[in-house]
Amino acid sequence: MAEHSAGIAHRRRVPGLGHWRWQRYSAVIILLLMVYFVIMLASLGTLDHAGATGLVGHPANALALAALVGIGLWHGTLGLQVVIEDYISADGGRHAVLMMVRVVMGLIGAASLWAIARVAL
Repeated sequence: MAEHSAGIAHRRRVPGLGHWRWQRYSAVIILLLMVYFVIMLASLGTLDHAGATGLVGHPANALALAALVGIGLWHGTLGLQVVIEDYISADGGRHAVLMMVRVVMGLIGAASLWAIARVAL
C-alpha cells in the first residue's frame, strides 16, 4: 500500500462525476437555446426598434433569453471552477478565487436578467 502524508485518509472525497454530468447537460441545453436565439436574431433583421423590443419582450422569447443567460453563466462557472481547481493550489487562494468567480458571475447574471426584464416589462 502506498505511503500517504498524514491526514489524507481523513480528507473528504468528492467524486467529479456529478460536476461532469451537469456540465454536459448544461452544454446541450445551451446548444438548443442558442439555435432558438439565432433564429430569433435572424428575424430581427427587418424590424425597427419598436418591433425588435416587442419581439425580445414577448414572454416566451424573454424567458428563453433569461434561461440562456442563467444556464450559460452557470455552465461558465462550472468550467472556470475546473480550471481554478486544476491550476491554483489550495495555498494559492483557490477558495477565494472560486468565491470571486461566483460573485462576478452572479453580478453579470443579475445585470443581464434585469436588462431582459426591463425590455420584457
